[in-house]
Amino acid sequence: MFKSKSSPVIALFKGILISYIITMIVFFIFAMLTTYTDLSEKHISTVIRITTAIVCILSGLITAGSANKGGLVWGIISGLSYVIIMCIVGFLLIPNYNLSSKILVSLMLAVAGGGLGGVVGINLK
Repeated sequence: MFKSKSSPVIALFKGILISYIITMIVFFIFAMLTTYTDLSEKHISTVIRITTAIVCILSGLITAGSANKGGLVWGIISGLSYVIIMCIVGFLLIPNYNLSSKILVSLMLAVAGGGLGGVVGINLK
């Protein structure tokens, strides 16, 4: 399912794109739930962390699925790329954006999730 004949670099872009699409869908659903139900905004950090971990696992699976070797490395690259792009967008769109400990947590989740996805993705036959 996650094996592809494309190069790992193309698969990296594909994996990150799919990850961001899923992220936007999850965040939109959460925004609707907090707006139209009694769900509190205090759960935002939890939703962000869980979403980051899951989409980075998926991105690692997609990216490493096209590689012949180095699944862990490709997975970590996909997780790092996800967070780096998120930080760049944050700097561009949010005037007072700063790197905080929450970004460090997201970075660790992304690297771990991407690495896990990469290891699993390289071994899928």
